[in-house]
Amino acid sequence: MPASGDEDDDEVLEPLDTGSGSEGCHCLEFDSWWNEGNTRRFVYIRYNIAEGAFQMAIDEDSNLYHVPVAYGARSGEPAGVWDLYVGAELDILGRMTTLQRCSVTTAQWNKYWADRLQARHKRLVDELRKYDTRKNAPWLTFQRNSTEAGSVDLRMLMGQIQSLGEQLREYRPRLAAKLALPKEMLDIDEAKLPPPKPQRDRKSTRLNSS
Repeated sequence: MPASGDEDDDEVLEPLDTGSGSEGCHCLEFDSWWNEGNTRRFVYIRYNIAEGAFQMAIDEDSNLYHVPVAYGARSGEPAGVWDLYVGAELDILGRMTTLQRCSVTTAQWNKYWADRLQARHKRLVDELRKYDTRKNAPWLTFQRNSTEAGSVDLRMLMGQIQSLGEQLREYRPRLAAKLALPKEMLDIDEAKLPPPKPQRDRKSTRLNSS
């Protein structure tokens, strides 16, 4: 078994920050739809990151309406910024809704954090193999196979990293601390973001239909 000491030169390698991730993205935007009889209703959903608030518009209505809370369809818990991705299922005003498409900036936000988390996740898995030969629970290494932009389940990745980090802490506590969730993510959870830039509450910001 490798030595359990923590070397000072251990580095947490993360993708280069291209500036298109957390900076400049104040709202996550999605398109979805549902069927009412033979009629398909289209819905635009916007989530304000700093305020933790949902807004939505249905069909061609140019107004955005406040939604008090949306729930994860499976968890039943209030949905937050890390629960929103293409493919996520939400309970919005009592209707089950799957987020079908997202804006370019939302996809960039999702990719920015996914790249950072996946680098930490891989390092944790690799390090644990050196110290613990037991097979991890399947959910700890499960990844959704989707090529859709903005489709990485960040909440799941966060949970995997926290659980893997707790295991690694038994052998390499300092390295486990370095591989913990980025502090910025915890700050965002606590709404420690600057106020968003003013935006018009109209559907001129709607997503491309392509």
